[in-house]
Amino acid sequence: MIEIKDLWYTYPGRTEPTLKGINLKVKKGEFVLLTGPTGCGKSTLLKTLNGIIPHESGGIFSGSIRINGTETIDSNQMELSRGVGLVFQNPDDQIFSTTVEDEVAFGPENLCFEREEIDKKVEEALQMVGMSGHRLSSTNSLSGGQKQRICIASMLAMMPEILAMDEPVSQMDPAGTQEVLNTVRELNRKLKITVLLVEHRLHELAPFADRIVIMDCGKIIFDQPASKAFDYLEVFHRLGLRVPEPVELCHALGIRASPLSVREALVVLNRKNFKDNMKTPRFFPKPEEDTGADGGALAIPAGNNDSVNNNSINNDSIIYIRDLWSGYDKSQMVLKGINLEIHKGERVAVMGTNGSGKSTLLLNLAAMLKPYKGNIKVFGEDTRSKNPYSFAGRVGFVFQNPDLMLFCDSAEEEARFGPVQLKYKNIEERASASLEAMSIQNLKHDLPQSLSRGQRLRTAIASVLSINPEIILLDEPTTGQDRVNIEQMMDYFKNNCSTLVFCTHDIEIAMLYATRILVMNEGRIIANGKGREVIKNIEILRKASLTQPPVVEIANYLGVDAFSVTGLVEMLTRRSSEEINSEGINSEGINSEGINSEGINS
Repeated sequence: MIEIKDLWYTYPGRTEPTLKGINLKVKKGEFVLLTGPTGCGKSTLLKTLNGIIPHESGGIFSGSIRINGTETIDSNQMELSRGVGLVFQNPDDQIFSTTVEDEVAFGPENLCFEREEIDKKVEEALQMVGMSGHRLSSTNSLSGGQKQRICIASMLAMMPEILAMDEPVSQMDPAGTQEVLNTVRELNRKLKITVLLVEHRLHELAPFADRIVIMDCGKIIFDQPASKAFDYLEVFHRLGLRVPEPVELCHALGIRASPLSVREALVVLNRKNFKDNMKTPRFFPKPEEDTGADGGALAIPAGNNDSVNNNSINNDSIIYIRDLWSGYDKSQMVLKGINLEIHKGERVAVMGTNGSGKSTLLLNLAAMLKPYKGNIKVFGEDTRSKNPYSFAGRVGFVFQNPDLMLFCDSAEEEARFGPVQLKYKNIEERASASLEAMSIQNLKHDLPQSLSRGQRLRTAIASVLSINPEIILLDEPTTGQDRVNIEQMMDYFKNNCSTLVFCTHDIEIAMLYATRILVMNEGRIIANGKGREVIKNIEILRKASLTQPPVVEIANYLGVDAFSVTGLVEMLTRRSSEEINSEGINSEGINSEGINSEGINS
């Protein structure tokens, strides 16, 4: 279905090729997961499949790409788009209709389908991605994750032979990710739609793939069946790629197996395998800590939306919210009675389903939105009487879409802009330090718009760090980042004295780096506490479309308290095989549905 031979491509204005001698074959009906470090050329490769490169991009192109036997260089984009559906990395680059219905109908309309067929295709596509209830909604009212679903639906409505997807679930909640990927996998198997999907979240995507292909520095350096790919774990670690926790666990225990799910891991950890294959535990370079960032305080139970213990503001409270109602339309509130207090130096992760109000909460904290009812005090000042500029230099905000923030001619200029406008001293030192903190010093002369999505996001964060704000607000900061960049970024915030509030769907990162986790659902805070207590509350997680990290599920099944791979390995190696057997680890305890007696899903 896809045959690429000796493909080279250099963007206009660049001297270094982005793609360097790519050779790749994909058979009809395969599901290929393409991954690699940020900026290695993955997105560029996808754009060659439907002719955006070279027909629309210019630049220097050589080599051969055949789609179902047809050379892309000899075809026009209309012909290619019929066979190859491309889901962009940034949904805002793809959506241009004002309503969901129009956006999904656009493709079938241009393919001249009959009206009844178009209506049927739109409804079916929206059902596939769980967005039927939003058919008449404005596309501007959707969250980032909901926009990603619409982009996928707009491609599914045309039923292409090849579905090329560039980080299509990066802004979705875990439950939504599973739902959409199950749909894509079903189409892949039943209709033999060929899928080539780019993603950093290997721990969530690997179970769906037939093959895992890794790129680095514009080249394909690894190509293995998904069932065998993690046998070469050193490749993933060397490139800073994220590995599924069940795989990390087994390899750390010295067990020669690479389970991709909790169910598979529990089967591997049966009596015989554990006793016969246990070796001296070994740990890979990953900053996991059994103690985590939190100490284990109680989380507010479901239904209790009051996270302020009294009506007075503590001396170290930097943010104080009381009965906050806010939205973009007075007839439909997004936030509904929020009560919250955040102290200086806290790192607060805000989690919840797509559309639950996370981004809206951040916009209120930055005074970009005003309360319809209730009040917000930042630094003791009521935001109703403030505009966002009044907090310049003290509050730094990074949007979910970094392209909304980048307008200078180089990454270095972006980092310099804030300090220059605020007339700070040591501008050069500030800019250099912020670029270094985000690992983009080597890209300081590059045009921001020419960088990868992950690099653009880190440039936007660097532009905020250079002013050294007291409060940093980040909306999905791990999107498009590989493991090394996520850890470097979050380690910086962990060692920084600023107060950090960040929205994320990545519960593993929240557990590791947040001092407190807020869980939101339908505009309300339904849990507020230390990560360890929040993560234990299955009812809360289910309401917020969140799932426990695999290592926590495995630990729960074994009857131990562990919240990281390192912690679980230490506990398991301290216990005798008789103690482990008494916990009931056996393959018989897992039924064909992938659910054991404790209710752990695969």
